[in-house]
This record gives sequence, structure tokens and C-alpha cells, in this order.
Amino acid sequence: MLKSKKRQIDPEEKMARVLQVARELFVAKGYHNVTIPAIVKASGVSTGAIYSYFTNKESLARRIHEDTMHDFQSMLQERFDEVSSIRDKLEAFATLCFDITESDPVMMEYLLYMKHSEFMSDTVPICFSEPFKMVRQVIADGIESGVIRQQDVFVAAISYTGVIIRAIELKLMCVLSADLHELSADLQQNAWAAIRNA
Repeated sequence: MLKSKKRQIDPEEKMARVLQVARELFVAKGYHNVTIPAIVKASGVSTGAIYSYFTNKESLARRIHEDTMHDFQSMLQERFDEVSSIRDKLEAFATLCFDITESDPVMMEYLLYMKHSEFMSDTVPICFSEPFKMVRQVIADGIESGVIRQQDVFVAAISYTGVIIRAIELKLMCVLSADLHELSADLQQNAWAAIRNA
């Protein structure tokens, strides 16, 4: 009689599951309110397996942060590479943010709301992260070329991204029920009108 073999889960699949579940829990409950046993229960991955990947909850949180920021930056760079004008690049940023909000709202909530300094004292706020530096550089290039009116780069970045981010926040809070893509043209037009050189 053959013994039935236990299904072996690929170690990478296990780690991906832990990272996904932990990010969801951190967003839903806050970093300090999530324990390793809670991650074990929600992920179905054993405590031993989790500790074979991460030394503690902080190292797990750091990995989630690094992966999330890397993914966002890579997606943004890919979109920037497909367009050339200042306006098209800013629209690519807005569209990416809307795409993430609609397809992976947990990722967007993580980007906007996680207080990373609670568990990583050496991390920068989201507005100083590489993806937002990329957006500010596009705006600086726009100011230099005269497409965007002369103003402080940070003020221009706030004026443009503020329209986009506020719409995302309202969507995440269920105030906006429409798909953001349906509102995208008007939102992007309003964001661009706030900074363009008349």
C-alpha cells in the first residue's frame, strides 16, 4: 500500500504567501497589532518556515517595504520608458496609481498609510522615496522646459499629485464608488491644469 505524500509547497510560494498576508494584516491592523502567530494563522505557513526566512517581525516588515517600493518604482519606470513628454509621464504616474488602487488596493493603502518609521527608523517618508523623486524630476524638467509654469518644484508636485492621491484616498474610503479609470480623464486634466504653463 502506497503512503500518500504530503503536498510540498514551493519555498518561494510560501515566502510570497507570508509577504502578501503580512502586508494585508499590517495595513488592516497596524504593524504593532500583528503578531507572528497571527501571520501563521492567516497564511497557513508554519512558524518555523517563517523564521527560516526572517529573523523577526521587523525583518519581515523591512522585506515587505523594500519589495513594495521596488515593485512600485519598477512599474513607474516601465511606464515612463513608454512615453516621452512631461504631461504623458505625469499621466503615466496617475494611471499607474489608479491601476494599483483598482487591482491591488492593499498595496496602495500600504504605500499611502503605513507608518514605516514605527518599525524602520532609517526609512524615508513616501514623499521622499525614489518613485516620488522621479515624479518631482519630471516636474522639474517641465519647469525648466517651460511646459510647467515657474514655481517651487515641491509645490508643483503637491498640486499635481494631490488631485490624484485625494481621489485614491476617497476610493479607498469607499466615498467614490466609480472605477477610478472612469474618472481618470477629468482628474488628470484638473491635475495638469493646476501646474501647466498657461
